[in-house]
Amino acid sequence: MEDKMQILISEDELQKRIKEIALEIKNDYNDEEVVFCSVLKGAVFFTVDLMKNYDGPCYLDCVRVSSYEGENSTGNINLKIPLKKENIEGKNIIVVEDIVDTGRTLKYLVEYLKEMHPKSVKTCSLLDKKARRVVEFEADYVGFPIDDLFVIGYGLDYDEKYRNFPYIAYVKND
Repeated sequence: MEDKMQILISEDELQKRIKEIALEIKNDYNDEEVVFCSVLKGAVFFTVDLMKNYDGPCYLDCVRVSSYEGENSTGNINLKIPLKKENIEGKNIIVVEDIVDTGRTLKYLVEYLKEMHPKSVKTCSLLDKKARRVVEFEADYVGFPIDDLFVIGYGLDYDEKYRNFPYIAYVKND
């Protein structure tokens, strides 16, 4: 597959935009504490870099959901690692995701979190693929809008491979 890859977003472009997003979040929350809730496994790289660039009080929590097999969304969301209510209740939560495509996962997570009575819930996605949206959903913070491409790297994978690329690439169709 590596011979079919083309870099879409360079490492430098990623890091520049992540710094901008961290500043946007800081400006929105001032000195209020936020909890960055990373959606495992894909958003780990993004969450770490976002937190390193965030100049305010913050904590990390993680949730794991699954809706993909290979290149395709199954349409079913499975909560594999849930969150604890005591870590969410009364807190400013920012759900950090690698990509929004169908919108199902983030919409599900926002509804799930609201049941735990946070002070606020916002969403932050590195990539936004609107062409694949099947539910109404808009992330509060978006790194890059992208076309309907299959992307890998910087946490995004194909059957657990290619997450370690420091850039985002797409797989060219033959």
